Amino acid sequence: MVTSSKQDRPHKRKRILMSCTECHRRKQKCDRQYPCCNCIKRGMQDLCHYDASPKGCQPTQSSSGVSGSSETETSSSSNMGNLNSPAGPGPEWTSASQDKIRNFGYSSHGNHNSMSLLRTVELYGGQDTSLVGSSTTNQPPFPTDADRRYRELVRQLPPQPCVDILVQTFFSDINWQYDLLDEESFREDLDSWGKISYSDLQVGFGRLAPGTAVFPALLFQVLAQALLFHSPHDDMINSLITMADMTFQDLGAKYSDKGAELLAVLGKKEITIATVQGGVLRASFLKSSGKVVEAWHTLGATIRDAQEIGLHTGRIVSGGPGRERQNISLVGHRIWLVLHIWDIHMAVVLGRPIATDLQIDRFACTIEDEERRRDLFSHWQTQTDLPRPFDLILAGYNVAYRYFKDIHQIEHNGAKSQDYHAVEHIHAAIKKNSELLPSWCRLVNPDTKFDRLRGYQWLPVAREGLSSLIYLVVLALHRPFIFSVANSRTEALKAGICILRAQERLFQQSEPHQCKVFNPVYASFDAIVLVAALCLVFPTEDIELRAECIHGVERGMQRLGIIGQSNAMAKSAHGIVCSLYHRLGNSENAEDTRNCSSDSQWISPNTNTDLHDWTQPALSFDAVLPPRPTHDLFYDHLSISQTPMADTPNGLSFDPLTVDLTNGWDFEGTFSDTSFWKLMNVSSH
Repeated sequence: MVTSSKQDRPHKRKRILMSCTECHRRKQKCDRQYPCCNCIKRGMQDLCHYDASPKGCQPTQSSSGVSGSSETETSSSSNMGNLNSPAGPGPEWTSASQDKIRNFGYSSHGNHNSMSLLRTVELYGGQDTSLVGSSTTNQPPFPTDADRRYRELVRQLPPQPCVDILVQTFFSDINWQYDLLDEESFREDLDSWGKISYSDLQVGFGRLAPGTAVFPALLFQVLAQALLFHSPHDDMINSLITMADMTFQDLGAKYSDKGAELLAVLGKKEITIATVQGGVLRASFLKSSGKVVEAWHTLGATIRDAQEIGLHTGRIVSGGPGRERQNISLVGHRIWLVLHIWDIHMAVVLGRPIATDLQIDRFACTIEDEERRRDLFSHWQTQTDLPRPFDLILAGYNVAYRYFKDIHQIEHNGAKSQDYHAVEHIHAAIKKNSELLPSWCRLVNPDTKFDRLRGYQWLPVAREGLSSLIYLVVLALHRPFIFSVANSRTEALKAGICILRAQERLFQQSEPHQCKVFNPVYASFDAIVLVAALCLVFPTEDIELRAECIHGVERGMQRLGIIGQSNAMAKSAHGIVCSLYHRLGNSENAEDTRNCSSDSQWISPNTNTDLHDWTQPALSFDAVLPPRPTHDLFYDHLSISQTPMADTPNGLSFDPLTVDLTNGWDFEGTFSDTSFWKLMNVSSH
């Protein structure tokens, strides 16, 4: 028998390490996931990596934290894609099959799908991926139609001096509202974009880094938002107006459309955090343009983009240095909370389904560094530290916004009487939470010591916005029961009055050109309609609140008339409110409730004793759903046949109380015969 030499023996492949290096060192069984559960429990994710090849170890960045959110798209302990790079499992896994599997729609943030299985097989099987290039090497050698369209769009960005002016307006007047962008990082990206050469664009956007390619789409949205707030007397920006009668809002709409088209050209394969930021700003602009339905759909798509890159998991992996990775993580946490608040808020206001879920405490704990976690999620409670925009967002969430989901469920259940104990419980919780607010953002008599500091000009406005939204939650909480429970009518009236007070203070603090956005409109509209409806249907209840209710409705109507001169949404809402005010004024004459108490001597300056008596007919409201004003306006096409407008900024150009109610003041729309609006029409004839 011939014995082969050592050199002739078949090559034996080295045994592949099937546990992470840390588990292997401790001689513990490893679950073979990344990062493994043992390393997570020990807080040693940074040491968790696998020897995926007999040639040696290939260390991998770890994800920060453990998933604690219970989102619609639940994530396991897989690592998250770089926010500034294409979403995916990272450079350690690049194969010809990767893009094919991703095209089927599998998540990059779970361990229980076919994509994860393929990744496991290739990593642990030691497959040589060196022959497979990156996605950029697969780009076509010549520009495509998408490349040409990309170049056409980015070349429509305004000159750099105009960009600089509008970017400054955005960060001084707008960004604090949602705290979406980090100014320092944005300006660095803006500077980098300015260095992109002509030849770079000629090659095609596929050769640009994903974060660079998407930046002009975000920039277009930033410019669009800034144009809603920028002074119309700026000659530099006025030079961008190319047609007669064109306004800054028209120019902003053009820029916002260009940004949305750029995102469509780029597609969904290389989503970055800038894609999500641009989507939120796009939704905001659509709302301010009166396109609420389109805004809701845009928000839904943006939520999916955020989930695609794992913002809902709270875990951030970045190829950049540690400090950069941490900053991206904090921005990601802020953005997902804002998306969740927007989602549940619009679901309640518009009667739409909820697409997100958030357990705030568990989500906060995905930030492993305790100091950074406390700085982001607990800073809002401090009395002495300088407040930040995100602190007011978080304060509003902790006090009231967190109950939007419960309110949505109560409405979905049909506002049953057995659910009313939940209403009382939530109302008590909001009241108690409000008492825990720091003094600088109290709802009543706040401490204004920070208002006078340089750089805090946003704080007084933000405080009134916080107050409006908290009371809007209370209003939404009691709305389903206003026709069936007397206590809910009283609490709804009180909340509506508080909203209208805050909105009046906001209006007084704003410049006329800053009223084009949706914020001063929808909260006032909902409050005015609910207050007027209750005063009409139940004229003998809550007499002590009557005078302030009437005054709030009148002042709110006047505000909508003024804002409606440059805001389509306010113009539509103004007509609805005027019709209600007409009925309310006639009701006041018929019921003679002006003298019911010594402290409610409201007398309309437009009183006309020749008006016909308005008497509430014997109608049953037991089976009538309470009005949902914003939803009814945009989904049921609520309107009146004639739309009054204000010609002067100081008041209305008409007298709603002297107009014949039967001549063109009926409510029109696609509502049912048992709707509140239909019954209002019946009562006026």
